[in-house]
Amino acid sequence: MLDSINPGDTIKCTVTRDLRPGDTLDTVRRLMRFDPDIKRKLSKAQAHRKATTVIRSRGRRPWPVRQKATRAANPAKGVTWTMQYFPHIAPDFKAVQSVITIEKA
Repeated sequence: MLDSINPGDTIKCTVTRDLRPGDTLDTVRRLMRFDPDIKRKLSKAQAHRKATTVIRSRGRRPWPVRQKATRAANPAKGVTWTMQYFPHIAPDFKAVQSVITIEKA
């Protein structure tokens, strides 16, 4: 599967089954964040959180009231994303190969 893919190729990944919380779920989420659309959503959400952070006083010092991070990468059965392949993420793909399928886009 990964042997026929060269660095820099665009690949399409699909989740083949539902995931339970644990290492596999976290790894798939991390891989999904390489998708340009998901990256863009996360970046815009981060900028919005930064611009709208409320600063309160706590012990007479400024204290930001932080909001929770956006969950734009939600792996579920049938979800597909595209990304560029680079060799240093091959171990992550091998760790989740039972859960996702990879093909050239």
